Amino acid sequence: MKTNNHRDQLGKRLRAITSDLKLYLEKRIELAMLNVGEAISGLMAASVQRGIGIFLLLGGICFLLFALAIYLGDLLGSESLGYVLVSLPLLLVGGLFMYLKPKSVFKQLQHRFENEVIKSIEQNGKTEESLKIEEKAQSKSKEG
Repeated sequence: MKTNNHRDQLGKRLRAITSDLKLYLEKRIELAMLNVGEAISGLMAASVQRGIGIFLLLGGICFLLFALAIYLGDLLGSESLGYVLVSLPLLLVGGLFMYLKPKSVFKQLQHRFENEVIKSIEQNGKTEESLKIEEKAQSKSKEG
């Protein structure tokens, strides 16, 4: 009789442990999904902000270049010559970027991207550590 009772208690404990383990794994997966979602939304928000900033800067540069072209055209007596003088340096620099493909610019952009990814991973790690500390504190309070 004792062995059956002992087996029942052991079975109940094993079922409780497996259900707790299942719940724990579900929560960990949920936490990972939330962390990934947070990182993606942060990157998207930063991209939108940078995109708007770049758009406004490009608009200002375009107006500045038009004004410079008109000013040079007035100075030289030919409006088209002003536009040609403004466009030549832009075409030269653009051509250099297209054909030379500077590795330093590529490496700098790659380095920035890697730093952002590492920073977001570190932030996720810190949130996971704080959650583990909270879980330990809750389990200790339940025991006491």
